[in-house]
Amino acid sequence: MHVGDSLAEGQKLSKGESLTSKNGAYTLTLQDDGNLVLAARGEAVWATATNGQDVVRAEVQKDGNFVLYTADKPIWHSDTKGKKNVKLVLQDDRNLVLYSGDDAVWSSKTDTTDAPPPEKAPEPAAAPAAQPEVTPAAAETPTPPPPPPAPAAPRTYTVASGDTLWAIAERFYGDGSKYQRIADASGVANPDLIHPGQVLTIPD
Repeated sequence: MHVGDSLAEGQKLSKGESLTSKNGAYTLTLQDDGNLVLAARGEAVWATATNGQDVVRAEVQKDGNFVLYTADKPIWHSDTKGKKNVKLVLQDDRNLVLYSGDDAVWSSKTDTTDAPPPEKAPEPAAAPAAQPEVTPAAAETPTPPPPPPAPAAPRTYTVASGDTLWAIAERFYGDGSKYQRIADASGVANPDLIHPGQVLTIPD
């Protein structure tokens, strides 16, 4: 449940409740695991690290302190006791700030000048799988499948005067650095030694 972008003195977040910045990009949620988490479009950017401690509320107290409580004790606070007229605000710059009047007395130090992250597009619903058409079995004997095609003969290239493996690789692959593939396929031990009339295998 979202309760606006701020908490005044005496107000609190219970488990599962959130503050949302006015621009809608940032949330502060008291999670069911006890962690108070500031997130940008669901990506956590700051937390109180109180997960697993059974926090039941996050309260802006009238004594000026912002405190997280379990059922019987406080376990985290902003250390601002004694401040007057306090108000907790989740701002459009991603910062969580506790104000005393007009003065900021505590913050999560997560402000940013970057534009808010874009809203995530909903995942498209998966289309139902098409059911194959069921046709009655034919009475005739089924036709045997055709034989597999014969493998294509490997490409070859006859070396001309002035050729290098690098240039040949560049011609066939568009990338001269693949010359080793030709050398390996053609049994060329030294890629720098090829001679005119030599037939090279050009692998795919």
